[in-house]
Amino acid sequence: MTARHLLDNRTIIVTGAATGIGQAFALGCAAQGANVVVADMNAAEETVDAIHNMGGKAIAVRVDVADSASVQAMADASLKAYGRIDGLINNAAYFREVKLTPFEEIDPAIWDKIFQVNVKGVWNCCKAVMPAMRAQNSGAIVNIASVVAVAGQPGYLHYVATKGAVLSMTKGLAKECGAANVRVNVIAPGFVITDATKNRPIEWQQSFLKARAISREQRPDDLVGTALYLLSDLAGFVSGQTIVVDGGHIMY
Repeated sequence: MTARHLLDNRTIIVTGAATGIGQAFALGCAAQGANVVVADMNAAEETVDAIHNMGGKAIAVRVDVADSASVQAMADASLKAYGRIDGLINNAAYFREVKLTPFEEIDPAIWDKIFQVNVKGVWNCCKAVMPAMRAQNSGAIVNIASVVAVAGQPGYLHYVATKGAVLSMTKGLAKECGAANVRVNVIAPGFVITDATKNRPIEWQQSFLKARAISREQRPDDLVGTALYLLSDLAGFVSGQTIVVDGGHIMY
C-alpha cells in the first residue's frame, strides 16, 4: 500500500518562505506531499534546494506582497507550474526593522509601510489565489497573525494593529469565501526565535518565556503541525478560527 500524506499532489504557496517560519512551513508542506511555491522578496533557492533534496517538488518565485502585480505574477507562476492552487500561507510580514517605539513617536512612514505589507499584502495574496480556488470549488488559506494581536504589547502598536487587522480580515474572508468551499483560518504565534527576532530586547523575550505554560523558547517548527492541519482535509469544517500557538501563554 502506498503511503498517503496530508497534502499529496496539492499546490501550496508560502509567502516569506526563504528563511525562518516561512521556510519551516514550506519544508513541512513538502514533507506531506505538497508541490510548494516558495515565495519571497529575497532569493529562496536554499529552501527549494532543501525540498528537492528531500525528494519533494518546489519552485521559487520572487514576490513583493505589497504590490498587486507582483502577487498576480506569483499566482500565475504557480498555475503554470502545477495547474492549480490548493493552499496559501500568508506568512510574509514586515517586522525585522520595526523597533520598540512609544506609539506617539512612531514614524508615519513606518506605520504606512507595515500596513502595506502586513495587511494589504494579505489582501493581495487572497485576491490572487481566489479565482483558481473558486474554479476548483476548494481551497484553504492560513493567515499568520501574532499573539500580540490577542494580548496587546506596549511599544509595538504599529505591528499589533496590523496583526489585529489580520484577525478581523480572516473572519470576513471566511464568510465571503465559504460559498466556494474555501476555508480561511489564522494562526497566532507567540514570540518565535528567528534571525528576524533574536536581537529583540532580552527582557522582552523573557517576558514571553515566563508567561508560558511550556517554559521554553518557541521555534519555527512548533507552528508547522497546526498549519498542516488547517491546510488538510482534517480541518474540512473549520473556518474563521484563530488558533494561538504559543506554549500556553494565552488560553481560551
